[in-house]
Amino acid sequence: MAKKLGVGVIGCGNISKAYFSLAPLFRGIEMRACADIDMDAAKARAKEFKLRAETVEGLLKAGDIDIIVNLTVPAVHYEVSKQILDAGKHVYSEKPFVLSVKEGLDLKKLAERDGLRIGSAPDTFLGGAHQ
Repeated sequence: MAKKLGVGVIGCGNISKAYFSLAPLFRGIEMRACADIDMDAAKARAKEFKLRAETVEGLLKAGDIDIIVNLTVPAVHYEVSKQILDAGKHVYSEKPFVLSVKEGLDLKKLAERDGLRIGSAPDTFLGGAHQ
């Protein structure tokens, strides 16, 4: 069997529960750790889902994490996603991906430079209700 990609999450608010709950449905990934600027929030989610709680800096440096899911508030999506790419990790961000086209193009350039992938939660345009 192929190696599972290690996943970490930055942002342990309400939406994180859905990500942690549904992650086991995907065979190619394994949730391993979570982080938040509020360490108590990270510890609570980690305990709930039997994960490792990390500081944001610790998660960015973690050797067993390949992808980081950015579940922070939209105002810092660009900044956090850039930190993730600079740490050499793939990024998946909750929507909105960024707040400007310039920010999106900047992240695209950084990802391409280092052979990394970036992605974002889809808009509801192609969601189940519209299908």
